[in-house]
Amino acid sequence: MPVTIHNKQYNTVAERLTALHEEFNENQVVDISTCVLSEGPTQVTVQAIVKTPRGTFYGHARSRKESGGIEAQSDLEVAETSAVGRALAFAGFGAIESVASAEEV
Repeated sequence: MPVTIHNKQYNTVAERLTALHEEFNENQVVDISTCVLSEGPTQVTVQAIVKTPRGTFYGHARSRKESGGIEAQSDLEVAETSAVGRALAFAGFGAIESVASAEEV
């Protein structure tokens, strides 16, 4: 079920992954990989790469520990999930109104 952020609708990363798996069967190569681009005491930046028969799509996300909440506790996981979600949106999965910017998230 889409979520509303600043009056715009977004599919969750889980919904985007489900759509990806529904579109491509086990005979088609689909690959999702992530890489930490930078990690410091206050933030982490992650790149995700989604390869499908349609092409290769990239997503980047940064998580800041000083933001508090879940980012402070699990900054790497938050950045990785966000980067995968952005790459999936660029690949056409779950982008309802737009891809969320850092300010919207």
